[in-house]
Order: sequence, then C-alpha cells, then structure tokens
Amino acid sequence: MAQDFTKDLDRIRVGIDEVDNGIVELLARRRGLVIELAKIKKTLDVPIYDRKREQALVDRVKKWGAEHKLNEEFVEVVFRLIVMNSKEVQYHESF
Repeated sequence: MAQDFTKDLDRIRVGIDEVDNGIVELLARRRGLVIELAKIKKTLDVPIYDRKREQALVDRVKKWGAEHKLNEEFVEVVFRLIVMNSKEVQYHESF
C-alpha cells in the first residue's frame, strides 16, 4: 500500500518539476519580449514606466487567476515582482 503512495508522490513531483521548468521557460520568453519592448520604447522616446498599463495588467491577471481558483493577492504579488523585474530589464537595456 505504501509503495503505491510512493509511486504517486514520485509521479506528482515529476509533474511539478515539469510545470516549474515551464514557468522558467515562460519567464525567459517574457524577458526576451521585454527587451524588444525596451528597444522600441527607446526609439520612440516612450517612458518605460506606464502606471495605467501596469495596473491594467495586474487587474487582468488577478481576474484570470480568480477564474482558475487562485488567490488574487498571491497572483498580484507574483505579477508585481515580474513587472518590477521587467522594468529593471528595460532600464538596463535602454541605457
């Protein structure tokens, strides 16, 4: 009986590792897009920080998260960290 649960634990942990790897891949893909965005903003002389865009993003992902039974505050914190990193990348890339 315990053997069956051990196999289940291993299977679930492999699945979690795969999801974690996917999250990292998506963050790397997002970073690439952010770098492209920074170059365009520099060319157009557009400010990096856009308060309305940032709030709209947070509102959108919180709603999307809630629809997927995720805690809205958790989703907001995660995305505020992602956005903060994205702004840092843009500042670094535009200078």
